[in-house]
Amino acid sequence: MKIFKAVLFDFDGVIGRTMEDNYKAWKYALSTYKIPINKNNYFLLEGMSTFKTARYFLKINSQIKNINNLAKEIVKYKEKHFSKNNTSSLYNGAKSVVKYLKEKDYCIGMVSGGSYNRISKMLNGSFIKNFDVIITADRVKKCKPHPYPYLIAAKRLSLKPSDCISIENAPLGIESAKRAGMYCIAVCSTLEREYLRKADKIINKISDLKKIL
Repeated sequence: MKIFKAVLFDFDGVIGRTMEDNYKAWKYALSTYKIPINKNNYFLLEGMSTFKTARYFLKINSQIKNINNLAKEIVKYKEKHFSKNNTSSLYNGAKSVVKYLKEKDYCIGMVSGGSYNRISKMLNGSFIKNFDVIITADRVKKCKPHPYPYLIAAKRLSLKPSDCISIENAPLGIESAKRAGMYCIAVCSTLEREYLRKADKIINKISDLKKIL
């Protein structure tokens, strides 16, 4: 494998074991407006911003005209429910992998479709200091599957996209990374391998990164 200079992680489903709680929060928020949500469909959308996720489910399930305004309200309900009810944690091995890569002199970044506030709370303490750059959907103008989040991460690290490896767990994130010109490793944490086949390499769990990097 080529020698890379940076490893950029997605958060939900890669570093954070959050997808089940995120799904429950979305289900609660959307049920307020009697809008159904399918878990597998939601997992396939992982990486999309919360606002666009709300718009997606509104568009396929509702004839409501003021979609943007309602989407903002649904996002507020979702984030509030997640904050109060989640039992999320970091995946086993996530911290040790990040520290291992840091010790090997990789730049470490995060590129997520989540909000900075939610992610920074879960990366509390000294662990968050391991990340040289954190890009979240609420702080960029274009989100996954657009390549912009990964391109801006590379730029802030003063690196070429081809010098970076992305770690993803869903199709939209893989698309974003590949369109940015990065090598992409997918983790089978939330979806089966068949959904991740556009990645350059697929691993079973995050700790497997120690075997290949």
